[in-house]
Amino acid sequence: MIMKKVVVSLMLASLLGIHGQANAMKLEGEERAVSPVYKPTPSSVKKTMEKMGVSYTVDDDGDLRYETEDEGWAVYIIFDETRSGKLWNLQLISQFGTKKSRYEELVEYANKWNAEKKYPKVFMVDRDSLRMELNYPVQYGFNPDEFEDNVIGMFERTLKKIGEETDAMRR
Repeated sequence: MIMKKVVVSLMLASLLGIHGQANAMKLEGEERAVSPVYKPTPSSVKKTMEKMGVSYTVDDDGDLRYETEDEGWAVYIIFDETRSGKLWNLQLISQFGTKKSRYEELVEYANKWNAEKKYPKVFMVDRDSLRMELNYPVQYGFNPDEFEDNVIGMFERTLKKIGEETDAMRR
């Protein structure tokens, strides 16, 4: 009788464990990384920003806004959630005011950029606004180290480059 209860308990625990976690792919003979991955939540992103020493504000939708250190560009971090409220994507956005008279050149610039670069994407929102966007999927976990180096770092370096390349078309 006791053995039956133990077996049933183990089966239930096993089933609950399978449904409580994402089914991670296991690669035989490969070593797992040691960088921590957390449940993707707005709180985990905010804590990462604080650890990075980045000051931010929270808007009415709960999304973040901060300014880059070097140029003071405004960057928004939008939390894309499923209908059930699960965070699945972080979208970084920055936008430049541009000269309406340079619209055609900016469209050409954006098209060339997007054809040559995989991300972030650049496009004209309207005749006087150039936007840069990057999507960072987090549905399988949030890695603060990757976010700092490969998302925020890359986004800010690219933002600076695009700012420099389009300076004459913006001012």
